[in-house]
Amino acid sequence: METAKYNLSIQSGESVNRQFKLLTLNGLPYDLTGFTIQSFVKADYTSSTVATFGCTSPDPTNGLINIAMTSQSSALLTGSCYFYDLRITSGSTALYPLEGKVVVSPSITK
Repeated sequence: METAKYNLSIQSGESVNRQFKLLTLNGLPYDLTGFTIQSFVKADYTSSTVATFGCTSPDPTNGLINIAMTSQSSALLTGSCYFYDLRITSGSTALYPLEGKVVVSPSITK
């Protein structure tokens, strides 16, 4: 599976919700039944985790993935740019279908 690139732009302190549809190379939905989904946000590839996205699959047979971050977690993003990836695992299978930057704007009104 090729890793897709998708950059996120968020405001520090906002709630974040995004939905993705994972497709096979043939364009069919990837069946996520039985998979665990994780996503971490870091300042760079070797640093400690700064925040996490909560990950769910509301419709696993159709490849749907939701990622979410609370306003409290996004408030921890005080820099301007971070990195994330999406990892899905089942047994000995581990896939990284999505990665990108998290570009953070400071909030003016608090």
